[in-house]
Amino acid sequence: MVRGSILLLMFIALLGCQPDPDSVRVGSNRWLGYAPFYLADELQWTAPSGVRLVEYPTTTGVLRGFRNGMLDAAMLTLDETLLLQASADLNLEIILVTNVSAGADVLFARAPIATVDDLRGRRIGVENTALGAYFLSRVLDQAQLGIADLQVVSLPVHEQVEAYAAGRVDAVITFASEGPALEASGARRIFDSRQLPGEIVDVLVVDRQRVNPEQRKRLRALWFDALRAWQDQRAKTDPHLLARLGLTPAALQVTLDGLLMGDRAVNREWLRDGQLHRSIERLNQYMGERQLLNNVRHEGLVPRCEVLEC
Repeated sequence: MVRGSILLLMFIALLGCQPDPDSVRVGSNRWLGYAPFYLADELQWTAPSGVRLVEYPTTTGVLRGFRNGMLDAAMLTLDETLLLQASADLNLEIILVTNVSAGADVLFARAPIATVDDLRGRRIGVENTALGAYFLSRVLDQAQLGIADLQVVSLPVHEQVEAYAAGRVDAVITFASEGPALEASGARRIFDSRQLPGEIVDVLVVDRQRVNPEQRKRLRALWFDALRAWQDQRAKTDPHLLARLGLTPAALQVTLDGLLMGDRAVNREWLRDGQLHRSIERLNQYMGERQLLNNVRHEGLVPRCEVLEC
């Protein structure tokens, strides 16, 4: 009898640990630009809001999870959102601009490489993702080079510092968070997203068939509340993010310095004034011309501002 009671209690406890089947499953990789949701998860705000954060090591995994029906929403760059729209039968809607890169995406190189014009014939490491391909393409545009003018080495972000220090590459396209370690090995920042204003934008995208209007409203509220808590209480909240995202204080700060975080004012500007729609149109055209993507229908990606109460 006692043994049966213990088993029953264990079964009840296990049921209590199961995720709510009605929770909105939000996929992301560990990027500081998505920090408010990670902070909300650390503070245990996600479950009461009906949100379950699903982490992936790369955005490639996030895209795959969305296509396979494992996710209801995801934090992605605009180019990744267009790829998702083109590759799956989904009814997507962007409900939030999470951040705009203004120096957080960087090309580092070793001397004597001083500008993008010096990259001809060099070995450049880049992660095999949509964002990596887009940033590399924009670097080539700036240098007026073709892909055949470089030796491109596919490198995950977590391998880039070691590969650079070992001399296996001459330059890397990476995140600003890797800057302190790369600079300790002699790397210099020669190009970053400040030269591409408004082009690298992260958004929260949902599948309308899986996420109802009330859930979308709760997702936005959770983001804004957690972002405000982070901004107002950095001394208390930064330690949570350092541990969760595996960053040093220097890496966190140098990345944050290169980000315009998506607060309410930023979202009003991008959604109400049409900046997001213009960026999508420009990006869609560019990726089509460079054969990074077949042009996709994107008219429904951005809802009317009054729908989002922006």
